[in-house]
Amino acid sequence: MEEALVRAACAGDRDAFGAIFKQLYGRIHRTVWGMMGNESEAHDVAQDAWIKAWNNRDRYNFQSQFSTWIHRIAVNTALDALRKRKRLRDKVVSLFTDQSGGTSSVSSTEPEADGRDRARPSSLQNPVLHAQNKELGELIQNAVQELPEDQRTVLVLREYEGYSYSEIAKALDIQPGTVMSRLHLARKKLQSRLSKDLS
Repeated sequence: MEEALVRAACAGDRDAFGAIFKQLYGRIHRTVWGMMGNESEAHDVAQDAWIKAWNNRDRYNFQSQFSTWIHRIAVNTALDALRKRKRLRDKVVSLFTDQSGGTSSVSSTEPEADGRDRARPSSLQNPVLHAQNKELGELIQNAVQELPEDQRTVLVLREYEGYSYSEIAKALDIQPGTVMSRLHLARKKLQSRLSKDLS
């Protein structure tokens, strides 16, 4: 990305920032969608991330790639959204839990544990294995989206975006050992799921 374009964007040039948006939006959206597991939420989170980037453009210090800076904003925005989702889910569950610790019959109709839907962007290409075959790519993406939220997030940050274990641990406020454990479980579940689907 041309430094002149970045400097113009940081100076408030909307056209320059729009050009950067066009270049990077696909990558940002794929990462966020992989973390959220829900296309509608991913769209909202990605938009929030770009708004944050625009509002904080004067904080970019040119010590890293501008694309890396925006990407970190997007990841942090997605992590915030996941935390809010968890708090909301816990609150909703508590509403249907009686004082004795049991759950009412309403909870049996609760949606999937992670609240995701099954929608997929039609143009999504799997960044993990770069599957050329569309059907295989969809099988892999489906398998990723069915992972538990904590495992899926670690997998996306590691395999989609190449975060180090220490970077993931810092972003999620967990120990590196926990990162490795979750990643191991995620890969094992993916392998098991894909072995069945492709057999």
